[in-house]
Amino acid sequence: MALYENDIVKVVNELRLKGYSDDFVIKDNLICSSSLNRKFGEEDVIIEEGYQFDIIENAFDTQFVFAVDIPKYELRGLIIDLLGVYFYAEDESVSRILRKAPLVTYIFDDHDPYLKYGLKKISPSEFAANTNRYVLRIGFPDFPECPVGVAFTMLGFDEQAQEYIWLYTSILNDSRLKKIKYKTN
Repeated sequence: MALYENDIVKVVNELRLKGYSDDFVIKDNLICSSSLNRKFGEEDVIIEEGYQFDIIENAFDTQFVFAVDIPKYELRGLIIDLLGVYFYAEDESVSRILRKAPLVTYIFDDHDPYLKYGLKKISPSEFAANTNRYVLRIGFPDFPECPVGVAFTMLGFDEQAQEYIWLYTSILNDSRLKKIKYKTN
């Protein structure tokens, strides 16, 4: 289904108005509903449409939104993959069904090549120039608010400036990127 918008934030809002009200995440190779707090296998799920957002200034920054239907529970919602983590996960069968979904591609002029969702963007060349400065934080409770209405699950962090940043998607697969998971006491 074609949409009227090409900005991911506006697309999410448009899909919410069309009844895709639940938020889904992928955990343990299952699709998890935030409203029901229940996990579903790929046999329960229909990926009705996928939306790919390519940023014109850099093909390394691709994001996805998937419209999900679980007919048995009359549940519709979205998988919002801001970092492409779900889409590009190679060993997950759920990722394979995302890649099989029909994709509508939008080219979005980001207008500001230096900011993403209010966070400074770090390019692959900036990262390569100082790999020890930037880390990927996973599950930290102090992440800033996400403009698409779901919580960030991971974000880049500039250890020198002590602030959250946006890492280009290609950096996430770089073996030099240090990944730090939040630990509760």
